Amino acid sequence: MKKLLMGVSFLAMIIAGCAGTVSDDPEKIDNALVGFTSCVQGSRWNEALDYVTESEANEISDGDEFKEEYKVAARRLPLSTLRKAGLKVDGKGRLIGIKDAMDEANERYIVSEEQAKVGTNLEEMEKEHIRRRLEEGQRVLKQEEEAANQEQEDIVYSNKLTEEEKRKYGSTRDLQAPEKFEDENTEAAEEEVHGDYESD
Repeated sequence: MKKLLMGVSFLAMIIAGCAGTVSDDPEKIDNALVGFTSCVQGSRWNEALDYVTESEANEISDGDEFKEEYKVAARRLPLSTLRKAGLKVDGKGRLIGIKDAMDEANERYIVSEEQAKVGTNLEEMEKEHIRRRLEEGQRVLKQEEEAANQEQEDIVYSNKLTEEEKRKYGSTRDLQAPEKFEDENTEAAEEEVHGDYESD
């Protein structure tokens, strides 16, 4: 019986020693990573915990499933990134350091609430842009109309005589076409003028 107990305890020490052995064997690490990432992609969170050491599994899960922040982090981490993270495996082929890699991923991708809102209000921004363009177009159109009205006013005013011009040139009636004021004198004057041309 004593020998049996010694044999069992010796076997337990060997198993514990193997479990506590840390390895950086690329093949073992790669096997654990492939298994871990395939479980994550398939949302098989309980199975993914089997690829993590017990102490880290307790920190990143609530016992059965990943905590929400670690689900997000695990989805963010592609296999290629995890391969460069310097992870190791224990004697049972479970990943050591995966929690640190996920914490780092969360820190890198944390954004403020304001930054997170960027791009979510594109429709409002487009409406605001259109509104500003319409206002600018209306302002330009109004300026052009005012300029055209001013030009028209200038033309109208230029046809009116000032008081000084009236004294100098006579009344505005004198500036109008003679056919509008035909009378006996006008007819006589026209005959005289035409007559002179005919005699030449």
